Amino acid sequence: MKKTRKLIAAAAALGALTTFSVAEAGLITEWDQSLVVPRTPTNIADPGFVFDQYNYVEPGYLTDPITGAVSAGGFMPSGWAKYTSGSGAIYNPAGTLVGAMTWKERDTQGPGLSIVNGDDVTGDNCIMSAGWNPDSTVVLDADGNDITQMSDWWGIDKKQCSDPFQSSKRFKMVSYVLDAPVDLTFNVQDNGQVDTYRLLMKYGNQTGSRVTGFTMQVGFLDAGGNFTEAGPGDGLAFSARNGAAYDYTVPITSDIMKQGELDALQAHGLFGAPDQHHTSYGYFNPYVRATFLMTANQTHIVASDMSAVHTDLFGEWLPSNQLKGGLYFDADGIIYTDNSLMASCPGNFDEAAGQTGLVSADCDQACVDNLGCDAPWVTYRESVTITANADGTWNIPPVVGTDIRPPVTLTAAELDLIKANPAWSAADIDDLANVNINAFLNVGSLPAGNFTLRVTPTFDATTAVTEPGTSGPAEFIVTIDAPNTVTP
Repeated sequence: MKKTRKLIAAAAALGALTTFSVAEAGLITEWDQSLVVPRTPTNIADPGFVFDQYNYVEPGYLTDPITGAVSAGGFMPSGWAKYTSGSGAIYNPAGTLVGAMTWKERDTQGPGLSIVNGDDVTGDNCIMSAGWNPDSTVVLDADGNDITQMSDWWGIDKKQCSDPFQSSKRFKMVSYVLDAPVDLTFNVQDNGQVDTYRLLMKYGNQTGSRVTGFTMQVGFLDAGGNFTEAGPGDGLAFSARNGAAYDYTVPITSDIMKQGELDALQAHGLFGAPDQHHTSYGYFNPYVRATFLMTANQTHIVASDMSAVHTDLFGEWLPSNQLKGGLYFDADGIIYTDNSLMASCPGNFDEAAGQTGLVSADCDQACVDNLGCDAPWVTYRESVTITANADGTWNIPPVVGTDIRPPVTLTAAELDLIKANPAWSAADIDDLANVNINAFLNVGSLPAGNFTLRVTPTFDATTAVTEPGTSGPAEFIVTIDAPNTVTP
């Protein structure tokens, strides 16, 4: 049974928004994957089982190696896909690997991105992840109790813009090379009306370098692979939620827009106060969300000025190979759900050493004994003492803001209890390398039958904020080869 949600009211038109009017409009039909190469996924539970990179499954085509169930049609079963991280390598026209489309959750499948025209609840359009709605197959008993089993989790409804909050709606794109654009090209056909698409996107920094911001542009690639940003009459425009296009010359900034309309947000679990979607407080700051400032014109958006709540702790935006470490508690015993961040490593962290207990070049025995951290673990919570409730839930100590009390160092006894409990694990704080992007795009009558969304990560040493403990922004720049496998 598909869940619904109320359609969020459109924002009032702002002074710098302009009317977008064309004789004909464009319906996005597909993501052009000419420069995308599917790669062998990681973490497959059964290495002998071949993962189908694309999301539609013919009847009887797939057998779940865990449950033995056979697909009856629709989408891949989640019983094994939940252990899999897939990716499609994105190349530029010159053949250089510059980024990837990735997916990981049990209800998302390759190629990682889908186009929704006319949401089955709201009628909205969006560009989002590929897969199925995880709430689409709920089995109730005679008393209305949810008795859904793993074998029931077969995709019935394709993902829609209006699917429930935290149902893996965002497509996940990463950049591998600083200053190198990653292009997503979309094929379009005219349909005689203006179409507005919401971008439900997660963007990851896998460049190996700190990033001070990024640009998003809409335009066109010619036959030689040359990109030209769209002009005011070319049928493309970033817009507000209500479809009012941003002005071509006078910018709008995200700090005067509603959340969900123009954003580049870090995960709420790290920074932010409770809101309509979140009941808990962010671990590092329980009051303020960490965001980039988005400055939007009609055909481009510039992200800059990461919030001080982030830069005061970490400096500029971290890449995936320089992540901070965390101690997590798994409250439900389910591997693919989010765990609670309970403590953090203020020094250098080696995830592999912390999880395997093996000494590495970056983590000596003392570091290994300290779960991969070369400094004492600290917590921003009241404590790391978790107590059980009679109903099987847990009491997680609340976060304490640093204006009230600095983070507290864990004791040796607390660390010993954590080591002895398999519900705890040491791992990278992955979301520090990701931002959730919200934006809207009008598609109209185009010069050609397609357009390109270009995203470019940037680093400006003249404006960069130094991470505490480093000597200056120059230390942020790291040169690495683009990875061959995706970092989930």
